[in-house]
Amino acid sequence: MKNVFTADALKGRKALVFGASRGLGLAAAEQLAAMGADVVLLARSEERLHTAAEALMERYGVQATSEVADLTDEAGLAAALSRHVDTDILVTNCGGPPLGPFTETPLEEWDRAYRQIVRAVVQATQALLPHMAGRGFGRVVMITSRTVRHPLPRMSITNSLRKALVGIAETITDEFGEKGITANLVCPGLTRTERMLEVAAMRAEREGRSQEDVMAELLRSVAAGRPAEPWEIAAAVGFLATEAAGYMQAQCLVVDGGRKLKC
Repeated sequence: MKNVFTADALKGRKALVFGASRGLGLAAAEQLAAMGADVVLLARSEERLHTAAEALMERYGVQATSEVADLTDEAGLAAALSRHVDTDILVTNCGGPPLGPFTETPLEEWDRAYRQIVRAVVQATQALLPHMAGRGFGRVVMITSRTVRHPLPRMSITNSLRKALVGIAETITDEFGEKGITANLVCPGLTRTERMLEVAAMRAEREGRSQEDVMAELLRSVAAGRPAEPWEIAAAVGFLATEAAGYMQAQCLVVDGGRKLKC
């Protein structure tokens, strides 16, 4: 029987986490550290990264380092990846793209979002998968959005580009599944992060309503009746990183509190 969620479940493993200075990326890094993995936190904010890495080392007794890089900077990301080819667990994650109607979303926003959501994942997996395969173990966990399965209004970029990650996971599975590597998606619903508050505030301003009223409306479609906490999403990431999840391949694990059925 494999132990899951113990303090040594990932001992001896190294994890590289994108967007790890706050929100779901930081929560995922903390979950992996709590399970014994050494972690590398990658994001743009040097100060936040340093503070987070110091806290994880002190709290969990693991090695925690940071890499300052922008996911849209191909050269900068390549340099960071080259320093961590011994990564066992890759967790990809990025902030959400701008909201807006499909026909009013500038092409420049689509281009930037593509570089963050899709190209950075391709670049990272191309760089790290051969090394994982050589060691006979690897986990690729992509934090995406429930929009992979359930598109949402005014989120045309997210609705479109995040679906590409399903194809990437399926391709990795097909080419590397026999080498001990898995690739899966974690698809959060409404989660208590800065992004959630930003979305609620923008909608409230657009519709001339209070932010509290908007949040109440959003939660009416959630069976759990509340937003997720970041650690609940991170728990799914932690499970997929373990040996116990070795038979899960190219799955979209939706963590959204359940959708109320409209009869």
